[in-house]
Amino acid sequence: MEPISVFEHQSLKVGEKGFKESHFQSLEKFLGNNDETTFPYYTLIHNGVKFRNYVGVLCVNGLTIEVLPKTDRDTQGNNYWRDKLLLMLSKVYKLDVKSPSDAHQEISTSSPILDVFIKRFLDEVNSLLNRGLVKCYHKDEGNRKALKGKLLLGEHLRRNFIHKERFYVRYTTYDYEHVMNCLLRQALEVAVSVSQNANIRGNAASTLFNFPELQEIPVSSQLFDNLVFDRKTEDYRMALKLAKLLLLHSVPNRVGKGDRILALMFDMNKLWEEYVYIMLRRNLTEYEVRAQEVKRFWQQESGTNKTIRPDLVVRDKNNKVVAIMDTKWKCPDMTPSDGDLHQMYVYSKMFSTKKIALVYPSTGDVNPVYANFLESDQTTRSSHRDASCDMLFMNVDKICIIGNWLK
Repeated sequence: MEPISVFEHQSLKVGEKGFKESHFQSLEKFLGNNDETTFPYYTLIHNGVKFRNYVGVLCVNGLTIEVLPKTDRDTQGNNYWRDKLLLMLSKVYKLDVKSPSDAHQEISTSSPILDVFIKRFLDEVNSLLNRGLVKCYHKDEGNRKALKGKLLLGEHLRRNFIHKERFYVRYTTYDYEHVMNCLLRQALEVAVSVSQNANIRGNAASTLFNFPELQEIPVSSQLFDNLVFDRKTEDYRMALKLAKLLLLHSVPNRVGKGDRILALMFDMNKLWEEYVYIMLRRNLTEYEVRAQEVKRFWQQESGTNKTIRPDLVVRDKNNKVVAIMDTKWKCPDMTPSDGDLHQMYVYSKMFSTKKIALVYPSTGDVNPVYANFLESDQTTRSSHRDASCDMLFMNVDKICIIGNWLK
């Protein structure tokens, strides 16, 4: 079945684009008793769902729903925004996305988003299989038909009073039961169950067949955060990064059909921020670009304090702040909101810089809007210009506007 494509903040009702009552019931079950603060992907409406500011892929009961980004007042179609979303994801998650003009490539920017993720994951896993998976030593114990390792006499006498031919022993094994291998295998099982592309599903099944049988382990975000990479496991980093997305965004289908529900969704505001940061860091080589730099700006005598955290801080080679930028995934009416302006004014004071900008998305070439904060002169009762607070409109695949603004 072809994926259903919708845009963020758009509604989808039963009967539209192949969306069935069974699909709606599955999404309703997936939502459960969560409210909007704990479940940010969509909300229920009469006979349908309304998507929020998360984009990506939802897979349920054989149906794939692509939620695409879209700026206000934009008339570009699905393919345009699928390309732009894949471009941003390819930079943030280092996906290998080919040009759609290359007819020999199995995956291109015109492919469904889920296929791109799974194809890259399979490439990484197959590369690890070809090089050889890591092994590790671990302790094991149990009844064996041969004496191997250390005989646990007390447990042996208790368990094998009748079965004299057995030995209860503790021994060391050297095998593939490594936590990283276990995570990759479980992610492969998810890939087989959710992919709608026959070729990719077959590739995933073949890779899973070649992968060793391993025990299933509980998966959590903390487990991935605690992974330690060394010389032998450094090659696992990208495969595990993609496995984390597949495993943490996938749950067993509670409708009872045995497959899984996958919600590979991304906060569009954060994705836009990370994308702009990566592109600036890569292209503005004469500067140092930092993300989410923290600075305290208010403190009580008791020690309680408040901090500010601008999205992007640009410093020169002498560590002096050159500019502050905040990314906003929205299309303003050529005037920022009061809250955004207040926030940017605080940044200019606390970081002692006069070059401030709000960075908005654009689908065309939109000229920057230049503006300044005004400072009152109490002696002359007049105002003069202080720091600038400009509005920059950046096309997803054109970073040069920010480089020109910094000069």
